[in-house]
Amino acid sequence: MFSRIKQLLLLTESDLNSPSVTILQQSALRIILSSGLLLVLGIVLHSSWQAFQQGAWYIIVITFGFYLLLAAAFYLSTRQLGISRVIMLFAVFGAGLCMQLFIDDFELSKLGAIFVYVAPLIALLFFNRAVTFWVMAANFIPFLFLLNIDAPIKLFDFSITLPATHTYLHSLLFLFINLCIPLAIMRMISTFKRNANALKALNNTISESNQLYQEIFNHHSNATLLVASKGRILKANAKAKQLLQLENIEQHRLTALLHTTATNSPMFWLGHDMHCQLSSEPGIHLLLNHITTTAQEHHLIQLDDVTPLKLIHEKLTASKQQNLLWRNYDRLTSLPNMTFFLHLMLKVQQENTQSGVMLIVRLCHVKAFNQQYGYAAGDELLSKFAGQFRESLPDGTILSRLRGVKFVLWHPLREHSISVSDEVSRLRQLLPAKLTLSHGDIMPAYEIGVSTAKIADASTELLLEQCESALELANTYHQPVAYFRQDSLHERNVELQLLADLKIALAQKELTLWLQPKVTSEGTIQSFEALLRWQRSSGEYVPPDKIVALAEQYGLIGQLSLYVFNAALNVIAQFRQQQLFYPIAINLSGSDVITSNFYNALVDLATHRPQLLKYLTLELTENSIVSHQQPLFDKLAVLQKLGFSIALDDFGTGQASLSMLTKLPLDTMKLDKSFLRDIPHNKMQVQLVQTVIQLAKALNLHLVLEGVETDVQRRFMAQLGCKLMQGYFFSKPQPAQHWLDRLKQQPAIS
Repeated sequence: MFSRIKQLLLLTESDLNSPSVTILQQSALRIILSSGLLLVLGIVLHSSWQAFQQGAWYIIVITFGFYLLLAAAFYLSTRQLGISRVIMLFAVFGAGLCMQLFIDDFELSKLGAIFVYVAPLIALLFFNRAVTFWVMAANFIPFLFLLNIDAPIKLFDFSITLPATHTYLHSLLFLFINLCIPLAIMRMISTFKRNANALKALNNTISESNQLYQEIFNHHSNATLLVASKGRILKANAKAKQLLQLENIEQHRLTALLHTTATNSPMFWLGHDMHCQLSSEPGIHLLLNHITTTAQEHHLIQLDDVTPLKLIHEKLTASKQQNLLWRNYDRLTSLPNMTFFLHLMLKVQQENTQSGVMLIVRLCHVKAFNQQYGYAAGDELLSKFAGQFRESLPDGTILSRLRGVKFVLWHPLREHSISVSDEVSRLRQLLPAKLTLSHGDIMPAYEIGVSTAKIADASTELLLEQCESALELANTYHQPVAYFRQDSLHERNVELQLLADLKIALAQKELTLWLQPKVTSEGTIQSFEALLRWQRSSGEYVPPDKIVALAEQYGLIGQLSLYVFNAALNVIAQFRQQQLFYPIAINLSGSDVITSNFYNALVDLATHRPQLLKYLTLELTENSIVSHQQPLFDKLAVLQKLGFSIALDDFGTGQASLSMLTKLPLDTMKLDKSFLRDIPHNKMQVQLVQTVIQLAKALNLHLVLEGVETDVQRRFMAQLGCKLMQGYFFSKPQPAQHWLDRLKQQPAIS
């Protein structure tokens, strides 16, 4: 009943939030008319009964005429608003005029003039200012009537005065002025307050978005400038201020800061690959690129310091002898290049037959470092590593840059070497534990593939292939050094075939997402975790960790992550169509978030479809967060400000410190299932779980326990205070359609 009244008076949530002036006026008019019709009904009926007793039929006609007029105005209020409001204004003037002309008690007839005084307020609510001023002017007539006339006006030969007319008139004035008009004004004021709050919230959102975009601009890894159409610098990020050697760079002109030989182009900042020099320090060479023109006709400019490349170019062109030298050595690290390494190894084969060990050393996480600090910083990292490692190696060892972040090393085995593994351990200890760079100190991580042979019995190419095969088995944290095995080549061929099939599966969208619920201790589903499933044509399922490892190893992780991201959004859309509103978590590695394409996809979702953010959670493993550290922390902080929920997966299996946990922008922590395996029998594990529960409370994080497989574990964990659990006891992962069929008849979490 109450909801029907709200719909009738246009007081529903959508009506109150509507910016339409028409709906606002319709609602206010209906409030006045409906309240007036209800409240005045008693007066109409009682006065008509008194008139009937006296035989004054004209009074009944007048009274019911006005009542039917108001009823007609109410009926037309949502169909013909203009006619309805005119009827309302006419009724006010008509009622006041009847009181003055047809009541023979002068003191009572004066109330008609007072009743008409509310007409300007009616005009102001439902008409424009011009009508309001006309009505105000018209009210001078009843005003003069009250000032100058001392007796009732007798234009007609009948009276509508009844014994209870005094009560009727005062009741009418009381109800109309004290109830009907204030209720309508309340409706309008309520709408104005809602609009004011909405504008305030919108202003806060715009302010937060502006702060966020300012932060993204300022933390961009490249030197970036926002320039006006005539070259005046409007804004510069920290990198640009450092590069141009000015703290207060705004309002300077590019023509004053940069010098270019392109004198025929006064607006040189609109070019691409434009070579410039700092006017204050001509020895610094910059490469200028115009990125885009904004809607305000401003220009976004990017600058890169190419001074090292310029110096190398000058040195290379200085002499033919140096040119010959560079053909044999890597330009960045000054180490022998691959061609020269093969030549040096050929000389070793010709001069001796002793055994040796070949290592391929791979620097880990360099890609993430490049994306955070730029490729110039990445080049500095490789150059510093090569210099320090080369200086520490013993005589007779050959070190070369293989390609990218891989370095190959040949080391002859000494006659008194106890074992190959001891020799490899000794070489591994020579790897730089810390590199001091312009951006600060870093602790590099390495993966090593090893092969051994008598140099006379195996070609260099074969040893390299064996090292590559062994390197694929290495893992930064669990097995940083891997040795070649005869069966590893076969495994690699199988792996390459699997890789080819994975590329086809991604293109044909054969990978699917299965969902495993996260529940309360009573089994009520709160959310889901999306788990990747790939069934090959043979019918076998490829383990998810194998898929992820293969994608990371061969550079498909960005494509795979986008695939999972889009698949999760499709599942969320299917759930919402069925009125199911459960959040879904997707598993990511730190390198996913660092990757520009994937990070941009997340930002695009937050910008254009922010309503989906509460249904999507990003779960990152502890090790992947630790391996990327500050570059990842910065991007996670931005994503959390955008509205993403971020969870730390497999907590307890990695190397995260307590200080690191306080820096991470997390919402949820998931305790790895290995901690529940022997609960409740293992007291040490029970104490560890209790400690983690207290830690989560201290950090204000939600805690999810993984691996609950028995009812005993469920009940025991509930007694410890765990509110969210996940495991085979509640459900194994199932296809998304399974949960759609099961849950569509049940109420969802909204």
